[in-house]
Amino acid sequence: MNMMGKFEEYFSAPQWFSDGSYVISGELSADVAAEMISQELGEVISVEALEPSRVRYGFAPEYIEDMQGEPCWYTGAGNGKGTKPVWVYT
Repeated sequence: MNMMGKFEEYFSAPQWFSDGSYVISGELSADVAAEMISQELGEVISVEALEPSRVRYGFAPEYIEDMQGEPCWYTGAGNGKGTKPVWVYT
């Protein structure tokens, strides 16, 4: 499976990241993303609580998440080639 397919599959539902945030595909509208995270948490999350960000798959820098040593999706990836848009709820 290519990385595009992995992104679509992995982020089609809210994912919990080790920093305590929930991350979901930025290809969804903010309304849909907030509703899906609300269902996951069992509480109402407003659209205003979501922050746009980008993720990349690879070896995370030391200061991001806790997956050093193995490839993972990590946030704060900038806007470069190979990054994908996400919504983040912290």
